[in-house]
Amino acid sequence: MARLIVGLLVSLFVCSASFALDVPRFYGEEVVVTASRLPRLKTESPWNTSVLSAAELKSFKNIGEALRVVAGADVISYGYLGSLSSVRLRGANSSQVLVLLDGRRINSPTLGMFDSGDLLLDNVERIEVVRAPLSAVYGSDAISGVINIITRSPKEDMKTLSAMTGSFGTQQYKAAFENDKFLLSASQLRSDGFRTNGDYFASNIYGKVVYPLPIGQLFADYDLYDAKKGIPGVPTSEADPASSTQPSDRQTDRNTFASVGLKSDSYQLRGYQNTLNQGLNLATSGVSTNEAWQTGLEWNQNFELMAGKVLYGLEWRQDRGQTTMSGDHTITNVAAYLQDEIELGPQTVLTASFRGDKHSTAGTSFNPRAGLVYQASDDLTLRASAGNAFRAPTLNELYWNESWGGVAGMFGDTNLKPEKSFSYEMGIERQLTRNTSAKLNYFSSAVTDMILWANVDPVNGVYQVKNIGKTQTEGVEFELTRSIGNDGKGFVNYTYQKTIDKEDSNPAAIDKMVPYTPTNKYSIGVISGKTSLIAKFVGERYADSSNAVKLPGYTVVDLNFVKEVAALELNFAVNNLFDERYSEIVGSYNIPGTFTYENRNYPMPGRTYSLGVKWEL
Repeated sequence: MARLIVGLLVSLFVCSASFALDVPRFYGEEVVVTASRLPRLKTESPWNTSVLSAAELKSFKNIGEALRVVAGADVISYGYLGSLSSVRLRGANSSQVLVLLDGRRINSPTLGMFDSGDLLLDNVERIEVVRAPLSAVYGSDAISGVINIITRSPKEDMKTLSAMTGSFGTQQYKAAFENDKFLLSASQLRSDGFRTNGDYFASNIYGKVVYPLPIGQLFADYDLYDAKKGIPGVPTSEADPASSTQPSDRQTDRNTFASVGLKSDSYQLRGYQNTLNQGLNLATSGVSTNEAWQTGLEWNQNFELMAGKVLYGLEWRQDRGQTTMSGDHTITNVAAYLQDEIELGPQTVLTASFRGDKHSTAGTSFNPRAGLVYQASDDLTLRASAGNAFRAPTLNELYWNESWGGVAGMFGDTNLKPEKSFSYEMGIERQLTRNTSAKLNYFSSAVTDMILWANVDPVNGVYQVKNIGKTQTEGVEFELTRSIGNDGKGFVNYTYQKTIDKEDSNPAAIDKMVPYTPTNKYSIGVISGKTSLIAKFVGERYADSSNAVKLPGYTVVDLNFVKEVAALELNFAVNNLFDERYSEIVGSYNIPGTFTYENRNYPMPGRTYSLGVKWEL
């Protein structure tokens, strides 16, 4: 590992020295907003940011599929369309990743995470992934970073219709209408699935209105996602991956996201409400519900001050959850934050941020961060950053109440403290040629007071959540990118990471690798316009906390070909081109009539095809 890091560092410093000072930057000059809440060139941000453009997103159906190619991101899916899909950054768990939709949080107040399979890509303009602690500007959940899904805004008069058909009876239909002030779209996505009870049917309606005013731009948006899914469970037989241990279990999801506000280059005022409703009908436990409502009000403003730019903001948020096991509860959070970007010299910029959150149950949290960017030469950038972050307990962790008769059961704890972390990273970026850039980052993070289930009464079988976990993570991310033509690129990224469990309720887990964290992962791809060929490799990883069960590594190659013919856009895609057989998560199978359990892999689909057409009216 040490030789790899040294070799990459040496190559970045010595390559292409003859034109170092007079070659302008070309690729990678995307303007990003997530890391600092202000528009900044990606190359000028001290926090490591990846951007998935609209062209790249053409190759995927939902957010979870798209994030698989991002350095430092691990996606865990239980199967094909409609299956639960969670995203982790730099070894952290999915509840320690903050997911934003146009800058507003959408993590579930009850579950802590967001199912990335429940966000279709119909109206997404780009996705920004910041791998750094961002609680200093976003508050809770941003321990390992932030995923910001940025939707399209109305641009011009346009009407489009599209249709797609593919393997397993998969079909998708879309219609979109827009002008310079409004956008309206609707879509349906359905599939029979490749497993018994693996069917999926989802509808998505999206609308956005913008209206210019003398003091700024008035905007409003609404997004509805409605889905019905089968829950196949683990296979009954390893020899028959399409089999199902839960042939009748069903799930419904209905999520709405709405906001209204006023914004300009110097301020934004926004109110929003999210509704996340999940219903389960399980053969073993009957009907249960998991409903959550998020209501928030945000204000931020920025202004120039001496040699830098100052940003400040205020937030109020109310989270309400009503679930079968946790009851009906409401918590509130109020916060204020301040950020100052200071030019220390013509080549050095320091960004310092500080935020305070007051949570109605978990108390007060203060989180600072600092980042430094040094432009050593026209083609060489050095950056370093460090910061604290936290995650407030979810409503389920606070109020879970599941009695098994008598004393036994699983119970939440209203005295939980927030999880806390301290992270730092150092990076170097080099412009190797006019169109080629390379980036290398080292990162380290320690998370304490992690919220875990503990057996507090082994005699009676009483489990309760406690602040008893601690993990340590370190790793390296390498990215090489080359622009191709006006709208294409080739890329290679590699992630090495180790996340070790330092304290746990299970003694067998201490000093072991945290489950589902691959030590090695890489992606390589070529994108030309809307056509792409992308290969993704995920190395071996453990599937249990004691590191006794291991999932083998796998490589998946996806091809997406687009051809424009007059007003038509034809699309042909082959996912898992070489029919790789693999799994991303392991489940437990109870052999009928016994008390014996076996590990069974949740199967992923093999090679799939799709053919689509888009018509611009």
